[in-house]
Amino acid sequence: MAYLNVGFTHIVDYITEGILSGRFPEEERIPSVRDMAVLMQVAPNTVVHAYEKLTARELIYTQRGIGFYISTGAKERVRSQRKALFMEETIPQVQREARLIGISADELREALEL
Repeated sequence: MAYLNVGFTHIVDYITEGILSGRFPEEERIPSVRDMAVLMQVAPNTVVHAYEKLTARELIYTQRGIGFYISTGAKERVRSQRKALFMEETIPQVQREARLIGISADELREALEL
């Protein structure tokens, strides 16, 4: 099997976005290591590493011999973590870029209207 250039961070992002979108509801099973490896076209060890990171962040847990599940409260933890990252990293990058290319605060505000 030829593996794509997909790192464990892509798998972490796939699961966390699935948690936020509702594709992976809390207390529901997620794909096995083998199934995720096939889906993402990566080595099983890459999936193991991603699942270890998700477990350390308390977003998933394992039921030995059964599989991995989304933890209770995972959606709120992901939302909180992503919001902090957005506020601390993304917003300053956008502000810096806007200043560099001459986008006014009003133009930026208008572009960001949700």
